[in-house]
Amino acid sequence: MKVDEDIFEIETLLSQMTSENSAESKMESSLGTLEPIDDDPRSEQEKMLYIPKSKLSAGQVVNLIRRMLREINPQYIDLAERTAFCAIKIHDYARLKNKTNLNIDRNALIILSIFFTIGSYNNELNKNIASLDTKTKTRKIFLYSYLYLKHMSPLKDIAEALLFYNTSYKTVKELGSHYEDYSSLIFTSMRICIQLRKNHYIYSPKFFNDEFIEKCNKLYNPLFLSLFFEPGLNQAITKELQSNNSFYLLDEYCNSMQLDYDESFLLLKMMLYSMDFISTSTVAHIISTAFHATELAKIENLSESETDEVFTAAILHDIGKMAVNVEILESAGRLSDEQMEVMRSHVRKGDDMYRGIVGNKIADIASRHHENLDGSGYPYGLKGDELTTQQRILSVADVFSALTDARTYKPAFPKDKTLSIMEDMTKKQKFSQKMFSHVKENYDLIRQHTDIRRPMLIANLGMVLLDFIRLEDCQSISEIYEQLKLL
Repeated sequence: MKVDEDIFEIETLLSQMTSENSAESKMESSLGTLEPIDDDPRSEQEKMLYIPKSKLSAGQVVNLIRRMLREINPQYIDLAERTAFCAIKIHDYARLKNKTNLNIDRNALIILSIFFTIGSYNNELNKNIASLDTKTKTRKIFLYSYLYLKHMSPLKDIAEALLFYNTSYKTVKELGSHYEDYSSLIFTSMRICIQLRKNHYIYSPKFFNDEFIEKCNKLYNPLFLSLFFEPGLNQAITKELQSNNSFYLLDEYCNSMQLDYDESFLLLKMMLYSMDFISTSTVAHIISTAFHATELAKIENLSESETDEVFTAAILHDIGKMAVNVEILESAGRLSDEQMEVMRSHVRKGDDMYRGIVGNKIADIASRHHENLDGSGYPYGLKGDELTTQQRILSVADVFSALTDARTYKPAFPKDKTLSIMEDMTKKQKFSQKMFSHVKENYDLIRQHTDIRRPMLIANLGMVLLDFIRLEDCQSISEIYEQLKLL
């Protein structure tokens, strides 16, 4: 029996969701190793610079990204998180019962299943595919998801499993892919969750009739669906999905991941660039702020650990802007008082995202970047000794970056204008004289060192877009595979 793509749920569901929201230490077996760099092209000055390190684990970063994506499209992340929970439970059950020798790494499965629809969060992509038929629209979403995770995450080749959302696992094997188990498990779990959704996540055999089973088993490895049907497992899965406890358990699964620092840092950059789905200028601002803060922390003679805390907090400080309407966030004109209040809400929104995931010290540094020494800042109105040195550093670095970077509403200000504005703010006791003196006396050095460090936070987003343009007109998985060989 031929599988009818248009009838078998996923295309219609994804199309509906897009339409509803378009306006709005490393495991040996899995994620691979980063390619070594034989020659170090850095200058002696670059080698002498302190390179800050993230204080976040891979699990913390993934949990943060989940909360950020929920601000763009809660329906998509809801489906992805339920799918991920189901896939992990089936995987763990199979291992526990020694059912099979799965070619699946649990770390990779967690990341891949949570972000398998990440292409759907790209507002620009949704605009471009809005008028297409559902089959084409879905193909392009999964193509973009594959390329995004290939270039922006530690998954690399494993991400190709997303290309097989509607491809028989036998065909996948014939193509020579090594990732058919990932594909079968994730997309079986997704279809299970779609069926359960129809009955408010209460298990009922009528939603898994012979037609559903036949279609699913023609596409994917039948093992995974048969495991789900084992009474102990489907009852455990549906109980947690119905109570929404699955979301909290997924937090724990993410925190259990063991990735090395380089892989975790790739996820950190992916978290940063998820801001690009709504605001490219915010990504650039966060990068500048992080390295301005790093340099100020070293000038202030903070320890390496304290400097790393400031750097980490700076990466987090504006993620609450994911919850701000893009028309306000990217406005080229002066904001009204009402719009400004919405903009200012990003601090509390961000605190809601990272508080409880990161430690309170880093959360406090991040959430106080708009506080002033005279108590006129927001959202807490803190002043003087209530603000630590690290918090003062981030506040100054944030303003420094905002003035010297181009934004939608202003050009990049030159040195004289930047220092003039910051000096005036210092006289009004927004900043301490000491912090302003650091900026004034080291202006050029801070800017230079920021430019040197900047590449460490740059990601391959351009390659995602370039490869997508090259592959988006391919009509079959075989054609995509042939083109991939030429890239």
